[in-house]
Amino acid sequence: MQISTKKIKSEDFKAWNERMVKKYDPDAFHHHPNPLVRFTEKKRVKAILNLLGIYSRGDCILEVGCGGGNILEKAPTGKLFGVDISDFIIMKAKEKLGKKVHLFQANAQNLPFKDQTFKQVICSEVLEHLLDPYLSLKEIARILSFQGIAVISVPNELWINRIKRILIRFGIFDWLLHRQGGYDKMPERMEDEWHLHAFLLEEWIHLFKNFFKITHLKRIPFFWLPLRYVLRLEKI
Repeated sequence: MQISTKKIKSEDFKAWNERMVKKYDPDAFHHHPNPLVRFTEKKRVKAILNLLGIYSRGDCILEVGCGGGNILEKAPTGKLFGVDISDFIIMKAKEKLGKKVHLFQANAQNLPFKDQTFKQVICSEVLEHLLDPYLSLKEIARILSFQGIAVISVPNELWINRIKRILIRFGIFDWLLHRQGGYDKMPERMEDEWHLHAFLLEEWIHLFKNFFKITHLKRIPFFWLPLRYVLRLEKI
């Protein structure tokens, strides 16, 4: 298990996260000039919605850390809700989603919902940014209904950092991962910047099993190139 050496106090977290969101803007990855990055993001979104399962118009579905709304935008039906702590990214989501989704500004470690409110919850590329992923998973379990489903995705930091080192060695890292607009260059290791945690898959699984049973695991974009893990979890 790797944990960032950055000491972020809980009272400073929101402001720090806001700086990181504006600096790297996760929404921009869905429109990245590199086709492999865009392909990976599309595969991730598709896998999440597929693992979420069949749901009806009456089902309440929440995305924790909804970002710019790129996943909820693709949800075909259901009563949709999204939460994010960032002012900047919530405004982006509102512009994209309009009245399709009920959006709230909230901390993923203290969700503003009653127990067993949602049948399904999405949490994608969020846990590694939090001060305490355990508390967020506890909150997700709390708000899920009996036998509710959570679909969670996390980055494979080991592989991502390995690939970045190869690209840097060949001098093409900045060229391949350069984004249009006024965004900063991607660091060699995200745990040096915005990621507070860099867990191995086995460590994520150990954490999830505190609250959930793991029923499915998908490697994105390909089994042999697992840059992201998408897991379907059932509430214990």
